[in-house]
Amino acid sequence: MREGMTEDHRFRDRRRLMQLTGGALLAGVPVTTVLANSAALVGFRLVHQDNVMLHFDLVGPAEEASLFALEKPQRLVIDFSNTALQTALPDRIFEQGAVQSVRSGSQADGRLRIVVDLRQPVSATYQFVARGDGRRLVVDLGVPGNAELATHSQRQREPESRPAAGGRDVIIAIDAGHGGKDPGAIGQRGTREKDIVLPVARRLQARLASTPGIKPVMIRDRDVFVALRERLRLARTMKADLFISIHADAFKRKSAHGSSVYALSLKGATSEAAKWLAEKQTENAALFGDVALDGLSDTLKSTLLDLAQNATLEASLDMGGEVLKQLKRIGPVHKKSVEQAPFAVLKSPDIPSLLVETAFISNLQEERKLKSPQFQEELAQAVHNGVVNYLKRRAPQGSFYDSLANQKG
Repeated sequence: MREGMTEDHRFRDRRRLMQLTGGALLAGVPVTTVLANSAALVGFRLVHQDNVMLHFDLVGPAEEASLFALEKPQRLVIDFSNTALQTALPDRIFEQGAVQSVRSGSQADGRLRIVVDLRQPVSATYQFVARGDGRRLVVDLGVPGNAELATHSQRQREPESRPAAGGRDVIIAIDAGHGGKDPGAIGQRGTREKDIVLPVARRLQARLASTPGIKPVMIRDRDVFVALRERLRLARTMKADLFISIHADAFKRKSAHGSSVYALSLKGATSEAAKWLAEKQTENAALFGDVALDGLSDTLKSTLLDLAQNATLEASLDMGGEVLKQLKRIGPVHKKSVEQAPFAVLKSPDIPSLLVETAFISNLQEERKLKSPQFQEELAQAVHNGVVNYLKRRAPQGSFYDSLANQKG
């Protein structure tokens, strides 16, 4: 069947047509449209996370897009109205995975058509997310990703997004908590914290990687155990400017709920929950053979950290406030302000650091939410937006965002 055939012809040919409506593929409904902020397609990525994802980066005035699936052979078709292709799509056959190839064509009415050739049926969902001065269409194919397959990126950054003066990328270390022999907290339905925080961290990495001026690095990108001090050493080796640790909260009171953001406290926790959580983190460190600041007395440890971390802690609290603002937009928060606790992963004296407790895995409803790809994506977007807002006000010297601030000045 030719790609240019009308929908009526497709139905007469008894081919099954499915239309993305309300965020899901539904069989037999008429083709409708959804708004996309697009006049140019400037980037494409095929990403293997928990599921196979397609990322389409769009800039320009608001236009329309429609998405539908076809069979015999299996294809996903995405039409962008009044849109020009300004990036290179992959020109090869992918040897493994649900996606076989991606191709494009310009239609007479100004539409840009993207055809994704598939090896299997998919159950796709989608959402638009903000990015820089444009938007990203994120299509989740609903089939499991393969961690062994490298992320394919054909993204081109917009020429106007980076000033002539340039400036280095801000390096952000993303730390997915626990891993390997350390499962972390376990929910009432048996969900392990380590299995939740890694996909959230990967989604955050994908968002940050698509943002001009930011280079995300992963402390762990698979199910392995990394000691607490080793996480800090890796961040320093990667020359990280910021450190963000992703966790899923747990508390003895099962009704506890909401997201939390923590910065370091040099003198103890600021709440009973924060203290309890810090003790649990310390127990994990002792259990798996990790000891922070070996051989120093508590008094000397506190004094050294106080001297070294005043400025770093202030920056951490500032960044944490921005992230917490964004988390409030997607759901309840456990506390209205950034909390403080002596978590080991926050003790780097020269890197502003946050620990984000995404939700309470010990709460049955939030355990269910944490397993949802949509909620995981919302969490990643919230953390991303908070960090970017922080960088716009308080950028590392010599960085891209520092250059932007100097231009505005």
